[in-house]
Amino acid sequence: MLRFPPHTRIIVIPSDDNSTNEFSISRRLLVAMSVLTALVTLLFLVVILSYANLLSQARRVPELQNRLVTANAQLVRVQELNLELEEMRGLQERLLTMLGVNQALAAADDSTHGGIDDVRARLGDAAGAIMTPPPDVWPVSGYVTSEFDPGNIPNGVAPHYGIDLVAPVDTPLRSAGRGVVQNVGWDDDLGNYVEIRHGFGYVTIYGHCSRLYVQAGDRVDAGQEIATLGGTGRASAPHLHFEIWCDGEAVDPRIVIPGDPESTRDPDHPDSE
Repeated sequence: MLRFPPHTRIIVIPSDDNSTNEFSISRRLLVAMSVLTALVTLLFLVVILSYANLLSQARRVPELQNRLVTANAQLVRVQELNLELEEMRGLQERLLTMLGVNQALAAADDSTHGGIDDVRARLGDAAGAIMTPPPDVWPVSGYVTSEFDPGNIPNGVAPHYGIDLVAPVDTPLRSAGRGVVQNVGWDDDLGNYVEIRHGFGYVTIYGHCSRLYVQAGDRVDAGQEIATLGGTGRASAPHLHFEIWCDGEAVDPRIVIPGDPESTRDPDHPDSE
């Protein structure tokens, strides 16, 4: 059986003389020194590798910062695009409503025959109406008995969304502008009425008519006779209740139509409602 000596001798022979130096190291100390040397070497290698990894990551920091700045800029742009998209959607809804496309699609859904043809017809009418000018003609010459009043509902003041014009019964009523007849029918308050869609989001309404000369979908010119003045619906006397709406809001007809529908007030004629 092979056995290691308990001590290890180290002999040092200098090159400048003949004398020698001899050292003796125990086996345990030699083993400990070898293990320590190996551990130090291993630790040194780990430190070198870690430093190399950190150095590589440090070199990537500027690149990552640039990417982060670019990503933040893109995120801001996406948010801006989302806001622009919401605004475009709102504008699209307003435009579709103004063109009558929404009404056309709803009518097609409710119809079991000729739905597509009806949509095409309504879209054609809408395309023709959108480019027409706003209303600019008074529908009748008469006496103004009630002006436009936006009212104040919280304070109990009811609005009056139009102008009441008094004239003899069966006086012809003219379209206030070129457009497309949107609705014709009966309303409990307005009685027989006509609703015409014009360009730029304008809609005119003619109420309390005695006779109607147009139908929904008809194209009319400015000044064309569409009905006759009457007292149908909730009216204390024959008159025309005339409204103008723009983009879904009632506006004073005097602001839209130039001139004055009357020249002299008739004090003997009863006021209308």
